[in-house]
Amino acid sequence: MKDSAKAQAASALETAEQAIIGSMLIEERCVGDVVTTITADDFMGASYRRLFEAARDLYNEGTPVDVVTIIDRAGSGLRDLALACMDLTPTATRVLHYCEILHQQATLQRLQTAALAVASAETLEEATDLMVQAAGIISGRPGVKVYSVTEIMADFFHRVSQPAPPYLKWGLGMLDANLHTAAGHYVILGARPSTGKTALGLQAGLNIATDKRVGFISLETGHETAGDRIAANNLPITLPDIKRRNLDLNDMTAIAGGKEISTLCGRYFDFVEASSMTVQEIKSLALARQYDVVIIDYVQLIKPTMRGDRQEQMQDVSIQLRAMTQLTGITVIALAQLRRPDTRPARVDGKSAPPAATMADLKETGQFEQDADTVLLMYLVDPEKRAGDRYIKIEKNKDGHAGLRGRFRFDGKKQLFTPVKSDGSSLDGSPAFTELDEHDPQYQIPF
Repeated sequence: MKDSAKAQAASALETAEQAIIGSMLIEERCVGDVVTTITADDFMGASYRRLFEAARDLYNEGTPVDVVTIIDRAGSGLRDLALACMDLTPTATRVLHYCEILHQQATLQRLQTAALAVASAETLEEATDLMVQAAGIISGRPGVKVYSVTEIMADFFHRVSQPAPPYLKWGLGMLDANLHTAAGHYVILGARPSTGKTALGLQAGLNIATDKRVGFISLETGHETAGDRIAANNLPITLPDIKRRNLDLNDMTAIAGGKEISTLCGRYFDFVEASSMTVQEIKSLALARQYDVVIIDYVQLIKPTMRGDRQEQMQDVSIQLRAMTQLTGITVIALAQLRRPDTRPARVDGKSAPPAATMADLKETGQFEQDADTVLLMYLVDPEKRAGDRYIKIEKNKDGHAGLRGRFRFDGKKQLFTPVKSDGSSLDGSPAFTELDEHDPQYQIPF
């Protein structure tokens, strides 16, 4: 049964190869569409691949593409095959459909080959590397897609007639009101060391996990530390009580039987503890676990895969993360370290002048700000009060307004961020937020 299926797949692949080559030979106008839709690697048959490469090269050179020029370029030994392809192809009108079939069948064969290689792997490391390669095969795009303005507008009217996309629910009113974080977006959340970015990432991630599959990739924090923070944030217990074990049997029984634990455990949230991972390994894991959202803590700890100085390595990491979101549709929220201020803040009227964080403070490379759809920056209102309030500023926002800043209180005992009004009083609902004046020293143009 399996041998029969393989034979059918091989036959479908060769039929698609023949139809594509035949279409290019009988209708020169379709050559441009073909060479920008598929690549030579999609051809499993070496002879068909040579004919495709000949047609592609002639097209790119601006030389006429016909049966004579293609055979001359590919070699006279392929003359009979080229003529047979023409005879087997009645029309070139369905060439893009043939391209789709070819790409699907070629991908299937590559996956089957990869699966056999994994099955025969002798070490776990070898098998893991092969699985990463298989994930790359799945997520690869067949080529470039070109849309006319008519097609774009048709798609526009179709989309706006549908309900709004399910944007991520951060659980922080200012962000929910002003961000439109959707599938395939790349978000940077930057903060200086020990400001609370991991706690904010866990709080936001668990809220997002109410209706999305979330993977929290921790390259720094262990699962026990994360577990304590998650418990303090979501259960009727504080972090000091957890650390000091100030819980008796009655307390534990009440917590275990409460509605909070049921609600928490009903969310699809994975905490992935790893000492180091490459972007490719993160992508492979995300595809295997079918995550909608991946939160990385933190981006500068991702293992680089290229040689060079630190700036070049992190630039490559950011480019790979951007490509991951575009190829897979997975949303990436990357926590990032900001540089510490070079000098202590000046004193103004007896108060500290808070140095506002900007995108220029992102460590290692400016590629992060260039690639990201959204950049959020968190910093202390008063840098001399480590337990004080934080500002969260929307520094870059491709799909909305930038330059907004909200004030949040961080409760260390509960590992909880809550919005506060400008007068310092707590808010129960969405936070008030302010738009920075362009002359304000904390204002930063996001592009």
